[in-house]
Amino acid sequence: MSTLRLPRLLSDGVVLQRRKAIHIWGWDEAGAQVTASLVEDLQNSASNENVLCQASISCGDNGRFDIYLPARESGGPYRLVVADDNGEKVTVNDVMIGLVWFCSGQSNMELPVIRVKDKYPELLEIADNNTIRTFKIIEDSSFEGPLEELRSGSWTSVNKENIVSFSATAYFFAEHLQKLTGQTVGFINASLGGSRISSWMSREMLEGYDELLAEADKYSDADFRKQVMEANMVNGNTWRQNLYEADLGIKEKWETCSASDIGADSEWKPFTIPSFFKGTELDGFIGSVWFRRKFNLPAELAGKKARLFLGTIVDNDVVFVNGQKVGETPYQYPPRKYDIPEGLTREKDNTIVIRVCVEIGLGRFTPDKDYKIFNEDASVRLDSFADLTKGEWNKHWEYRVGARCEMIPPTDFINWKSTGLYNAMTAPCHNFPIDGVCWYQGESNIEDGYDYNALTVRQVEGYRKAWNEENLPFIGVSLPNFTIDSPVEDDWGKFRLTQKKLLELPATGLAITMGLGEDNDLHPVTKKPIGERLALWAAHLKYCYNGEYTGPVVTGVKRVVDKDGNKAFEVSLDHAKGLCVVDAGKGTGLKDIFVRIKEDKVETKVILDTDNGGLLVYVEDDKAYEEAQEIMYCVDNTYAGGLISNETGIPMGPFMEVIDGNKESKQSA
Repeated sequence: MSTLRLPRLLSDGVVLQRRKAIHIWGWDEAGAQVTASLVEDLQNSASNENVLCQASISCGDNGRFDIYLPARESGGPYRLVVADDNGEKVTVNDVMIGLVWFCSGQSNMELPVIRVKDKYPELLEIADNNTIRTFKIIEDSSFEGPLEELRSGSWTSVNKENIVSFSATAYFFAEHLQKLTGQTVGFINASLGGSRISSWMSREMLEGYDELLAEADKYSDADFRKQVMEANMVNGNTWRQNLYEADLGIKEKWETCSASDIGADSEWKPFTIPSFFKGTELDGFIGSVWFRRKFNLPAELAGKKARLFLGTIVDNDVVFVNGQKVGETPYQYPPRKYDIPEGLTREKDNTIVIRVCVEIGLGRFTPDKDYKIFNEDASVRLDSFADLTKGEWNKHWEYRVGARCEMIPPTDFINWKSTGLYNAMTAPCHNFPIDGVCWYQGESNIEDGYDYNALTVRQVEGYRKAWNEENLPFIGVSLPNFTIDSPVEDDWGKFRLTQKKLLELPATGLAITMGLGEDNDLHPVTKKPIGERLALWAAHLKYCYNGEYTGPVVTGVKRVVDKDGNKAFEVSLDHAKGLCVVDAGKGTGLKDIFVRIKEDKVETKVILDTDNGGLLVYVEDDKAYEEAQEIMYCVDNTYAGGLISNETGIPMGPFMEVIDGNKESKQSA
């Protein structure tokens, strides 16, 4: 049995970081002499290969070896040959040297291309690109300490089969970075939906956070983790099974209703879709509830293959068309996009039935989403637009409760706990040289009670120490506009201002995403501009890119008198070439700049001073002018009007600046 072994990261298709020593490590027998060679294949040579560089070392007592080959410029494909003096050999094929980035965070970094395929259908027919590659690490945690080796992952390159599993944000980052640099790009995807920042930090980084360290200690007990996992499974399965068995709709097969039943059965009551359950007869409802309606189709749709969109539904659903199940989704976040097979529908008197299970009393059919059946030739709406006084049941929904129950027991998500993801998914990557980190996370930390900026500083410094590079670029993503799932106390606007403090650290960037979110969806599908903005920052920080890479940046606010003698606040800007207002779906009126007086926000009138590359902000009366303390921009969960931008189309980031305060712009340094 072979004893010579390399880590998963050093496997076929690997992208090695250019201009940094190539770290080759692995395991063999203690004391074995191991040689690593980077080999170029030569088609017209007698030996058919050329050794580009080579080095040897003896394994330590624990069998570990670490070999460093000299740094090289981009190139490939090569072969990496690792052999020992016992005659064992491991060959890594299709090795490229290029740019490597570590892409981490929670669900919006994890979100795969398959979830954005309707926004970017061209990706499903993408041409093969062997010079963009990803290493996807499957969800994993460890609380006993950092793992020496990853327990999952392999390198894959872009083709129309593999692209669907790529992180959408990270793919668009890699694609644009390749356009800017002309280099092979590889990215390691270490991300998990719902994870907190402390999940991705080591014990050393969390020193002094006793509660978080105690959490890590608690979950380091394997028996305790096993009990939690079993309880999660039993509680969830028992709740769902009991609800299923109690459900009158299951017993009576409500999914098989005929079109003549709809609107004729007094047990079923009208309901508007889309809508929140709150404020209706289903306010606070927990259990299963069935919805149904009938619909007609034009000849272009009847009997044809079609797609069914039902927005998003809280919490889970099963959908039937003409009595046949066409799809189901087990939790609230994915968009409901189901396929209707050929031959299932007809022109007249079709039925659609939806069984919805509500787990904690916050049911809804999300407003402002598509509810329709469609194909390339026609489309029919399935939202409510009927006048029931005219008996238009074919244009309206009705509902009936299947069963009521108590709230589902909460799930204890083990992998979200402090240090767990870092130990299993990040720490094993520190041996692998990279050019920087892209970080898209924060949704789970907005109201957790910890200072996110302080944790971020520790994370950035900790990652730089672990990768042994003092100014390793670290680029974050400012959270986009969002409102629907935010409790009143969740302040996304305030959190974005906290995220902005990342820029106070050297060699950092922050991709602004206001206007790219969906107020009614935690997982917006517009990911391409986010990836491109991350790539612009990377090119600026690391690759001597001379173009514009960010939106306008505030450098100071002061009281002035304008050319007409009117009192104003002058907001000085850097990166202001092509200063303009862009419409991100809510018009071009500037409605998001306010003056703060104590705790009150005062509305303003704003003029773009394009001659001087800044803003002039006016208030109605002298008292407000004299008492004003700060100017603020886009400090709410979402925005109300146009967004201030420059020639890039990238909006100015949210800010809250003291009036008559000046500062130097770190971004332009």
